[in-house]
This record gives sequence, C-alpha cells and structure tokens, in this order.
Amino acid sequence: MTKVFGNQGMRVVDSGRGRGFTLVELVVTISILGLMAAVLAPRFVGRDAFASRGFHDEAQSVVRYAHKTAIAWRRPVFVCITATTVSAGSVAGCGTLLVNPISGAALTATAPSGITLTPTNFSFDGAGRPNPNAQVTIAFASGIAGDPVRQIVVEAETGYVHP
Repeated sequence: MTKVFGNQGMRVVDSGRGRGFTLVELVVTISILGLMAAVLAPRFVGRDAFASRGFHDEAQSVVRYAHKTAIAWRRPVFVCITATTVSAGSVAGCGTLLVNPISGAALTATAPSGITLTPTNFSFDGAGRPNPNAQVTIAFASGIAGDPVRQIVVEAETGYVHP
C-alpha cells in the first residue's frame, strides 16, 4: 500500500491484487451449484402429491362438465367412475364418451399411481340433478405419504359439484 500526496490531499493507492473473486472462480462455483441443484432438487420435491392434486382437479372438471352438458342438452349425461378413471358419456355405462372441448379427445381423467377411487356410476338428468336423487360422494384413496384426503361431492337437489 502506498500513500500518495497531491494537491487534493492524501490518497491511498492499493498496488496489490484486488479483493474478491475472479470471473473463473465465479463461473466454476455457479456451475457446481447448478449441477447440485439439478441432481438433488427432485429428491426433495416429490411430484406425486402434485399429480394427485392435479388428478382431483381434472376429475372434478369432468364431473362439472357432465353436469353443465346435461343442463345444456336437457337430457341425461352419465358419469362412470372406475378404480382409476372418471369419465362422462352420453349413454349408460359411458359407452359413448363426451368430447373434451379443448383437446377433442374423450372426456376422461386417469388417476396417477397411488390413487384409487371407489367405483360408482350415476347420471345427471336434464335439469342437472344427480340420479339417483341423492348426494353423491366420490372418495379418493391415496397411498402417497402426506397427501390429504380428497373427495368430490355432488349435491342432491341442484347437482352442484364441489370438493
């Protein structure tokens, strides 16, 4: 360190190497951290719980779409639930499935591994009421650790679909 005197007063000039990291050190450190994050992050964040919630939302939308379609068409629309799927169709037993308005594929939701449903079938009449005229509960059984209990309820008088 050298002290320099001039007409502006005393200044300190550091003639040695500056403090801090070089560009190479920063790039290597960031690369190692990025590699560790890419390898270790998926182990800490499980996708199963997200897939379970996504299936619940998708199944609920299938049942809601069946309800709205029955009201719009003023005729029965059937909801068929197996251990792994929720489907909506225009004939009993869901032999002819409704078409998904976005993708154009059959209107069905398939459960991810670890999720099972209680099989049941019901329909919505032309007024949107479930048939048989009773509250319908679709229960989700999950084998995923930390996954909360989920269900879909269809109200008896109105056909209102909610979690």
